[in-house]
Amino acid sequence: MPLTFNGTTVTAVNYNGTALTSIVCNGTTVWGAAAAPVVGAAYGGGICAYLLVSGDPGYSSSTPHGLIVASADQTAVVKWSNIINVAVTGTSANLGTGAANTTKIIAQAGHTTSAAKNCRDYNGGGYSDWYLPSETELDKLCINCTAIGVLDPEGYYWSSTEVSAAAVSIYSFYELAAFQDLKNSDYPTIRAVRSF
Repeated sequence: MPLTFNGTTVTAVNYNGTALTSIVCNGTTVWGAAAAPVVGAAYGGGICAYLLVSGDPGYSSSTPHGLIVASADQTAVVKWSNIINVAVTGTSANLGTGAANTTKIIAQAGHTTSAAKNCRDYNGGGYSDWYLPSETELDKLCINCTAIGVLDPEGYYWSSTEVSAAAVSIYSFYELAAFQDLKNSDYPTIRAVRSF
């Protein structure tokens, strides 16, 4: 793991060139590798919600990657978008697509407000790369809902996955499934996620 010393990134090694994972001085660890993320624990400005597994896009056997969920809903009631009958075109339900979906929603001509914008504007933990999760990303949050402990178990959440010009996918943590709903519905809630 790189070590920053006086603004310069260096790699700490022992006498035979093996990279060190920590440096101990007088019995105190003065530098060490960051703790591995644990589902349900505070991490990266929110709560670690899902760790990628083999077969997931972006999975690495040597470096953990996954999803971080904001520790609270962004707002209780916001429509999916102020544009309700024009297709965004090109959104996806797949894992790893929520950030791109969010960008597409916000980039629509005439866009002013949306669930996606609320997520993008969120800066929890000082991070600015939050987004509205895709349908599959919400499904992954559901897998670890009990460990995460901050999602409304009876809530319906907006996804960034469009189904048609007028409808999108929402996710029910109570029913453990995705459903279609109109873009101008006012009951689904918003929960931002970010990837690491």
